[in-house]
Amino acid sequence: MMSGADPLTALVAGAVEQVRLALVDVPGLIPLASAPFFFRPLVMVVLLGIVSGVVGVLVNLRGAEFSAEALVHAVFPGIVAGAAFWGIDAIIPAASIVAMIAAAGLTLLSHHSGRAVGARRSAGGGGAEAGTAVLLTGFFSVGIILSLATGDMSGQLEALMFGRLLEITDAGLARALVACLVAVILVAATWRGQVAYAFDPVGARAAGHRLLALDLALNAAIAAVVVSASTAVGTLLVIGALIVPGATGRVLAHRVRPMVIIAVATGVLGGYLGMLAAVMPSPRPVSPQAAVSLATTALLLGAIIAASARRRLRGREGA
Repeated sequence: MMSGADPLTALVAGAVEQVRLALVDVPGLIPLASAPFFFRPLVMVVLLGIVSGVVGVLVNLRGAEFSAEALVHAVFPGIVAGAAFWGIDAIIPAASIVAMIAAAGLTLLSHHSGRAVGARRSAGGGGAEAGTAVLLTGFFSVGIILSLATGDMSGQLEALMFGRLLEITDAGLARALVACLVAVILVAATWRGQVAYAFDPVGARAAGHRLLALDLALNAAIAAVVVSASTAVGTLLVIGALIVPGATGRVLAHRVRPMVIIAVATGVLGGYLGMLAAVMPSPRPVSPQAAVSLATTALLLGAIIAASARRRLRGREGA
């Protein structure tokens, strides 16, 4: 632990190290808990798995996947600016500023477009696809221009796009924790309204829920997840971390609470299996962030197969 670390970083670093030492002899965790540079990424993906599972269920129920994709790309200029002008530790603060601007812009665009066509079905908003696409391409283009204008960033652009999970620092983990807490608070504070909005927008409005505020809260929560994951899994793979666990919960469950439990379990288990695969002896290096994404996707495919087999079995029993 560095003596110059801020109090939050020092607190997180100390807590993570204590947990690592407590788990170092646990079967199945020995390869990951044997060294801090393996254990920090594990903590990161577990944290992301929990938060992405909760937020991802709402994204799935609201049909807001395109909005989530737009926010993933919209945060890119903040990530580039933070890395290029202030260093890697400034990525999350810079990306957070851009993320909040993007979330507000996306919410206003979707509601304006929804009113224009007389339909608003989700955080992306029915009829708001054009506005969402404009925001996606506009912000992402600014990020590309910034990355080229800063001169030689050999290897840095690739790192921003695909992440470097094994290079996560205590400071980066602490900042990601703050972003994840923001996402959890936003979702928890609006949970009842979000669920009501997902199943019956008209009824939610009649019940007194402010749909604009609910959209803004969900988009801000998505943006916070994107920001927290940006330095670890990169801007391209974070959409999988955000969408796949929620989709898995939707495949296997029909009620919201089981969906959330399954989604969180999928995110955590996928992160663990991916990290385990990445540190196992291999003839060639394995990208940990890609391994995590593939492991999570494999769990979704397994869930689809299991759900299909369950439906066929019930069909035979009912015949």
